[in-house]
Amino acid sequence: MNTNLWSRPLACALGLVPPLLLCCGMPISTPAQSRNPLPRFENFPITEIFNGTPTLPILATPEARRFRTRITEGITKGVGVEDGATGKELGKPGPNFAGHYTIVRWGCGSPCLMIAIIDLKTGRIFPPPFHHGPGHSYFQLPWAFPMEPPLAYRTDSRLLMANICESAESRRVESGIVYEDQRCGAHYFVMTESGPRLIHKVLEP
Repeated sequence: MNTNLWSRPLACALGLVPPLLLCCGMPISTPAQSRNPLPRFENFPITEIFNGTPTLPILATPEARRFRTRITEGITKGVGVEDGATGKELGKPGPNFAGHYTIVRWGCGSPCLMIAIIDLKTGRIFPPPFHHGPGHSYFQLPWAFPMEPPLAYRTDSRLLMANICESAESRRVESGIVYEDQRCGAHYFVMTESGPRLIHKVLEP
């Protein structure tokens, strides 16, 4: 595996390389973060995996209805449902994140990626907690291309790791909205009943 395509914090957290070779001297966004160890999957364990009949997704927003086919086929057929560790499509319906959630992925042009997080027990749909906002799709991932993987997650953990970019400011031009001063890096979220919650981030300089 070519770890050069991974953000250093995410590669370290996933245990892909020896810490002394890659993790020492890792850029940290704030001094306070340097005193805290990086979140790991085993820190947020799930002991019960859902194996019942999934509840059909509740298409409560215009954005969800626009992508109803992608979302529904993910829940009923497993289309776009990947293993969060290997990136391989599971080929069947069922949870792939945090016990009873399914993360469904679909493309929107290179290097654009969209995801939706669906609660299989209730049918509730959560957008990514890191969508850009105005000028970008509700489900679009602000991917730190070409950092791989854009996402990492487990069925038996509530932790979601994402290589994404932040924009400090934006300005409107004739063609739309331009985001400036982007900083990219590993972001760590914990899944809660109200959606993913950011707990840590490490931005590359």
